[in-house]
Amino acid sequence: MEQTPVLACEHISFCYPRQTENAIEDISFAMNDGEFVVLCGQSGCGKTTLLRHFKKNQIPFGTGSGRLYYRGMDLEQMDDRRCAAGIGYVGQNPDTQLVTDKVWHELAFGLENLGVPGQQIRRRTAEIAQYFGMEDWFHKPVAELSGGQKQILNLASVVIMQPGVLLLDEPTAQLDPIGTRRFLDTLGRLNKDMGTAVLLSEQRLEDVVPMADRILIMHQGKLIGDTLPNRCANVLADYEILHGAKLPIASAMPVAVRAWQGCHKAGEEESPVSIREGRSWLFTHVQKIGQESTDRQQAEKEQGQTVLSAEHITFAYEKGRKVLTDFSLQVPGGGLFAILGGNGSGKSTALKVMAGIYKQGRGKLRVQGKVRYLAQNPCSLFTELTVKEELLVMLLYENAAQIADTLPFLQMKEKNSKSGSIENELVEEMLDYLELAKQKDQNPMDLSGGQQQRLALGKMLLTGSDILLLDEPTKGMDGAFKEKFAGWLRDICDHGKTVILVSHDMDFCAEYADMCGLLFDGQMISRGSTKDFFQENTFYTTPASRMARGILKDCFRTEDIISALQKAGCS
Repeated sequence: MEQTPVLACEHISFCYPRQTENAIEDISFAMNDGEFVVLCGQSGCGKTTLLRHFKKNQIPFGTGSGRLYYRGMDLEQMDDRRCAAGIGYVGQNPDTQLVTDKVWHELAFGLENLGVPGQQIRRRTAEIAQYFGMEDWFHKPVAELSGGQKQILNLASVVIMQPGVLLLDEPTAQLDPIGTRRFLDTLGRLNKDMGTAVLLSEQRLEDVVPMADRILIMHQGKLIGDTLPNRCANVLADYEILHGAKLPIASAMPVAVRAWQGCHKAGEEESPVSIREGRSWLFTHVQKIGQESTDRQQAEKEQGQTVLSAEHITFAYEKGRKVLTDFSLQVPGGGLFAILGGNGSGKSTALKVMAGIYKQGRGKLRVQGKVRYLAQNPCSLFTELTVKEELLVMLLYENAAQIADTLPFLQMKEKNSKSGSIENELVEEMLDYLELAKQKDQNPMDLSGGQQQRLALGKMLLTGSDILLLDEPTKGMDGAFKEKFAGWLRDICDHGKTVILVSHDMDFCAEYADMCGLLFDGQMISRGSTKDFFQENTFYTTPASRMARGILKDCFRTEDIISALQKAGCS
């Protein structure tokens, strides 16, 4: 007997209001019970739009066509109650999905709305709390939970309704590396223990590709690949041969996939996908050539004069609960300094103290120049109806010509116009650089997470600041735009600006930061050049460093591994 797919779509296309191009176009695929499917693609390619189509009450407003099915039933014709219980949805922002005040209230909320009897609710909440390890915070207020706990709670509050399929839209976007692994371990256990089908949209593919049964690859609104994890590299290679350019998602693939693609032998058709498989493959190649180390030398940028100094700073939100205990940091000008650390270590608080938003309890803060801070949630900055208006409003109280001079990466033609057209030109140039020109008339709330992040960054830069404090700026960005974004930051730094960013993105920091520091328990535990920082750490390091450790020396980036193997004749 042929199995009925748990979820299926046939020729789905959709266009948002006031747009001329489809956000998704002619997408068809099906997934079976118990399958773990990863959906990937560059920011803005349509992943979120597609996922929202499978959740009846979240189908976006616009013009669409095609058919959607849940267990063979037309999804749009299904009973709302069955749809709500059968298809679970977890978004990327932990706070937006929480609706009650206490953890146990949140777990019970969905069941109460489905009309489940009280005794059954009590049994199921107790059972789910133990399965997810929530006993110690079962009665806690939701506001006191960490980001990782909130996302686990979101997942548990969906799973308690016993859905047949889980839809997850970049659920680890705001979690640190350790919190991410905990969440993904829980998700993988659910898939294996319960047989719940999973459709997971992700930008950070290092940990999720090895978990998947299938990979769906999207590009510019179309589904261009439906393949096995160890065949992803072949899809990437075929696209590059056909189009003469790499897929934007290629740089986000696991380090083992990228290293294999750069150096595999003829006849090898399947790539390693996990760190373990990558180490085995790498060891075999290194053993064959007798290569034990690389000669790679990382050029270190000369440090400039200190532009921000924090000395022995303390800060507490309430008496007796210090977040920063003895925070000290000196940041040289003209460079990119990355602060890493777990959720709750005080990173965002430190940025807000350095920005002057919070006043420290003790210690001294010295800053040279104009400082601007960008929070994690870009939507908090949006006040206008369109993307273009969001940027124009920033120039109401600023001298556009002077602002243009602070943005060397924009190709401005008129910098001294008195007619007012310089504001429009500056905004148009910013839109082009942000790759948001096509979305300029779109509502900011309809943008993807990565696009919203770009727009918020553009707004901040139009203030002409000297020191930029960025809280998780690469959250939601695809690999291709991260490269452009990094080049943008480098241009800014080369022209005298300083960037201090808080991030969980190890690969980005390893590739582009000049210096890195680890914040733990309110203090900077370590600080040094990027190369020294990542080679000395065990967990707060890059996947490439974990894959190459003990096999190739001085390799903490994927490019280092590929270079070492190519020099040794492995390609």
